[in-house]
Amino acid sequence: MLWRFHHLRTKLLVSMLAVVFLLTAAMLLLVQGRMRSHVREDLVSTLRAESAVYNEIEKARHEQARQSALMIADQPSLKALMSTNDRLTVEDGSESILRSSHSDLLILENVSGNLLAFHSASNDLPASALTQLMKGSSGEEDWWFAGGHLYDVSLVPIVSGVNANQRPLGRMALGREISSKSTLDAAFGRAAFVFDRNGAVLLSSLPPSVWGDFELSLKPEQKKSDAIQELDIGSERYLTHFVELPGDHPVRFYSLQSYDQATFFLGSLNRLLLILGALAVVGGAFVAFFISRQVTRPLERLAQGTRQLEKGDFEFNIPIQGNDEVADLTRAFEDMRTSLRQSREGLLRSARLEAVGRLAGGVAHDFNNLVMIIKGYSDLLLDHATPEARPHLEEIKRAGERASGLTRQLLAFSRKQVLEQQVLDPNQTLKNMVKMLRVLIGEDVELVTSFSDEIGRVLADPGQLEQVLMNLAVNARDAMPNGGKLIIETQPCYLDAEYAATHTEVTPGPFVLTAVTDNGCGMSKDILGQIFEPFFTTKEPGKGTGLGLATIYGIVKQSKGHIAVYSEPGVGSTFKIYLPSLDKSAPLAPVRHAGTTPRGTATILLVEDEAPLRVLAAESLKRLGYTVLQAGNGLEALAVSDQHLGNLDIVVTDIVMPRMGGVEMVERLKPKRANLAVIFMSGYTEVAALENAKIGSDSILLNKPFSSEILAHKIAEALQRRSGAEQKALAAGTAG
Repeated sequence: MLWRFHHLRTKLLVSMLAVVFLLTAAMLLLVQGRMRSHVREDLVSTLRAESAVYNEIEKARHEQARQSALMIADQPSLKALMSTNDRLTVEDGSESILRSSHSDLLILENVSGNLLAFHSASNDLPASALTQLMKGSSGEEDWWFAGGHLYDVSLVPIVSGVNANQRPLGRMALGREISSKSTLDAAFGRAAFVFDRNGAVLLSSLPPSVWGDFELSLKPEQKKSDAIQELDIGSERYLTHFVELPGDHPVRFYSLQSYDQATFFLGSLNRLLLILGALAVVGGAFVAFFISRQVTRPLERLAQGTRQLEKGDFEFNIPIQGNDEVADLTRAFEDMRTSLRQSREGLLRSARLEAVGRLAGGVAHDFNNLVMIIKGYSDLLLDHATPEARPHLEEIKRAGERASGLTRQLLAFSRKQVLEQQVLDPNQTLKNMVKMLRVLIGEDVELVTSFSDEIGRVLADPGQLEQVLMNLAVNARDAMPNGGKLIIETQPCYLDAEYAATHTEVTPGPFVLTAVTDNGCGMSKDILGQIFEPFFTTKEPGKGTGLGLATIYGIVKQSKGHIAVYSEPGVGSTFKIYLPSLDKSAPLAPVRHAGTTPRGTATILLVEDEAPLRVLAAESLKRLGYTVLQAGNGLEALAVSDQHLGNLDIVVTDIVMPRMGGVEMVERLKPKRANLAVIFMSGYTEVAALENAKIGSDSILLNKPFSSEILAHKIAEALQRRSGAEQKALAAGTAG
């Protein structure tokens, strides 16, 4: 379709509008689908809870009624009445029992099965039906339905005498009528209900006009399971769940929730989303028009200069804006920035509607690849940049680093970041940050530190631990606009089983406590319940992303730690970070000093399914003197290795790739290539944890994103390991 347009600007505009429209439509459909799914999950949970609660309440009521019946049956006055075996006498003498027992039905039967007395709170009960029900009930409890009334009945024997002198006098049935009001009160009034026996409705809060629809909706195969069922009753959809109520004439209690009523609000939500989608498309149209105009203007000038040249005008001025590489990089960056801004806006909108924490990890992982490409090509261009172009390239690189920081925050609060954990001394980490924190919080905030010498080591990512403390310090500063005091302290502590019982994520044991306290404005209980939710902020619009505390929570949980908060409005807040404590004798991680990027001449097989990232890494390694062979997946890598007749020193491969992953590829390659060094690349915590046991102790795991310098250092480390292993093998062979 695009070839029908003659102007490049029109093609770009149509293409970008189509992308914006498709992204917006996909986002709207995703939000609607997820919301319906969440509503159904909430209804299912509510139904199960209400059914279970009603079942327990009925058990308690029945036990209470049975105890009352036993006490009445043991009364001497009743035994004396039953001993007469005279119906009129028993009928008259037992009338007061119904009132005193607060029951709705009382039946007395002699040992011959004849009805001696019948009392009811309702006047429309047929005695013949109750006689049949009495004869058909042989247990201790039953459910009777007669004259349009449903009763929960307790049956007890009436016996005179004790032990060997006992003589049966008959039975007593004491019943409690089940009404709509009592049932709704027991089920908390949030659901409709139906009492059903053999597919026929006995009692229900639904209108009688739809009882037939309910009975028809109960298919035979559905009656065999107590799973959640979806029924069409009248013109409305319901979700239902039932429990069996036992007895000689058992009934089922169905709890129903209207799915249509629960999802009614989605109509307003759909209209709001359509308005937002229309605004996004209109906004995208304006942005696309502006970008396309900026991109095509240099080409229009070049075309105009070409036409002038055809006329013989060699003096036509064509402004030159940068060189080809900078122009290409600028256009790619502008396109990506616009697309990411629109995607981010859509992501933020969907996040507030459907808990974007589940999706943030995957988005950030894909975004990392794009950020690595931008930063990598910026580094390559900076090596040969002119003084005029260098400031622009450095600004592009800084923007990429800020974007990388955002992805780290997203991965942190979604707990999908690959942490480079080391054994640390928390006191030393805090001492190294004191000077920076004083500058960060300002002169009007007093910083007080108290570090205990009794604490142990911790296993944590040093960069992420610093991020936690910086975020807490920034929040404390914002809570003290007129100045105040910020206290940072460490101390050893032990969280016992009693504490762990009320905090399920805590494992009892020794911890290192880092507490950050301020005397600022504090927070209410309502705010405390939401502070760790992503994108929740109490700051003014534009002054906070709502990711700070969510990031802290994700980092602490991923480090197997625990975080607690105490705050009072007008008094201040205390954040307590608990990290599992290691023995003080645990060796600290060595400090890596910055130096020159190592070079080499080895032959490297680079396997990465992201083509731009693979090309960038290959170009960086070639500039360091390495010979690089490239492949897009495991199968291509095996083919490249077979075709390469020279030595192959090291494989740098992604773990997860289409067709064949990195681990399987290396397992097939090692028998063909002796002494092969291996570096695995990955950006997912789950993948790293899963594959760490499979890659072997002689391999190196490189976490994405990484710079060219880090990659070069890892390659040098892998080659050094291989060289050491070869020397040990040679020495062992000589000694043998």
